[in-house]
Amino acid sequence: MRGHGDTSEGPQQAVPGAGYALALLLGINLFNYIDRQILSATLPKIRLDATILAPDDEWANAKLGALTTAFMVAYMLLSPVFGRVGDTVRRWLVVGVAVIAWSLATGGTGLATGYLVLFLTRCLVGVGEAAYGPVAPAMLSDLYPVSRRGQIMAWFYMAIPVGSALGFVIGSQVAEAAGWRWAFLVAVFPGLALGALCFFMKEPPRIKSASATDAPAPSYFAVLKELRCIRSFVLCCAGMTASTFILGGVATVMQLYIFEREARFQLTGDAVAKVEKLTASDGRAVVPPEVVAKLRAATGPTVYTVPEFRAKLKEALTKSEFELYSSWAFESAPAEGSLTNGKIGLIFGGIVVLGGLFATLLGGIAGDRLRDRGYRGAYFKVAGWGMLVAFPFFVGMLYAPFPVAWLPLAVAVFFLFFNTGPMNTVLANVTRSEIRATAFAINILVIHALGDAISPLIIGVIADLSSLQTAFLATSLFIPLSGVLWLMGARHLDADTERAGE
Repeated sequence: MRGHGDTSEGPQQAVPGAGYALALLLGINLFNYIDRQILSATLPKIRLDATILAPDDEWANAKLGALTTAFMVAYMLLSPVFGRVGDTVRRWLVVGVAVIAWSLATGGTGLATGYLVLFLTRCLVGVGEAAYGPVAPAMLSDLYPVSRRGQIMAWFYMAIPVGSALGFVIGSQVAEAAGWRWAFLVAVFPGLALGALCFFMKEPPRIKSASATDAPAPSYFAVLKELRCIRSFVLCCAGMTASTFILGGVATVMQLYIFEREARFQLTGDAVAKVEKLTASDGRAVVPPEVVAKLRAATGPTVYTVPEFRAKLKEALTKSEFELYSSWAFESAPAEGSLTNGKIGLIFGGIVVLGGLFATLLGGIAGDRLRDRGYRGAYFKVAGWGMLVAFPFFVGMLYAPFPVAWLPLAVAVFFLFFNTGPMNTVLANVTRSEIRATAFAINILVIHALGDAISPLIIGVIADLSSLQTAFLATSLFIPLSGVLWLMGARHLDADTERAGE
């Protein structure tokens, strides 16, 4: 029987203490995604804080959006740097420092005294997560045998839908009860505790391939050249880039898309009164009295669609008044019985958390089971066919009337998440342990730089030229593209996995 250090395929059974390591890393990953979505959940409250943004700031929405961009840029650009570090130094030390760093930065977000400080703290959160992101899955790969990696990766990445949903819930509820700053502050101490536990964990063995020598570690460019020659790695990254492109873009604007399709509005006296009562944190009225008077003059019994209500507001207000204050009118004037932004978020969030949770777990289990039964390229096939199944349901959602459309949307979400465990397992299985953290880091850079870092902008441009319906339909082609790329990788997977263990 092989020992723990005989092959980069990993041990033949879980390394002692692997369960504790998985539990800790899963907890950390959960807080990782909770922290990311707390920001999204608190943006409406941050918008009303006069110490961060003036009520009449013409660039308020752009500045709020830039907070997420700042995090993402720091995260994807620094991941390769820390991935290299993770291949050369004690990994639990890297993870512990990373978690403590981003937890402190999260606390800094809650204590921010102005927009610039807020922006910088989100950059620092990205730096911390960049140090953690590529190292954690590489460690798990050295703790568990190949036969269980799909299931283990599925458990680890289960934190994406669950943590994201919890982030929205925690962020919105705490912000409502105690203010947006406390939503960030309550996440600090659990993060510090999880980070501190890392320093007491036993370092997992770095599983060396049989061909490994005591020569110095290869240069970064040598690692890149090696990864480029692993066809499974390249096709896995290409498919994940296409998948991340559509998932990132859809996640950003799906709520807006449903809102524009289904929401109805009526400008009543009560709606105008709500607008009039809006105040910033310094007591100033958000909407000036002269604008309130114009809205009151436009009240009536008519129920409008989003485009119709937008046109009505443009008719009642000047161009600058519409740009600054129309969002508050939309928030205050939903028609009775209409789908509101809050209702849409609740239903869509439920679909994502339930569908994402079960799909992530079942996808990893399915990949492991099919591999154990001798199916060649099992992980690629599970992921690829899942995307091909998701495509017609996603397109069907675009044309089905609501509430019927919720059903094809739920099916599409399920299969869009089905690949999470299998594809991260492929990344682990086809790369040597000595360069695995770097491989995960390169993957992070590529899929975000060419995926969700640009897709919201591209979808927005297409929507401005046509409609969100057209933008979704055009970019939905990335769903079958990712499926085809992964199915192409299936014929290379077994050989590349074996080669990584030679």
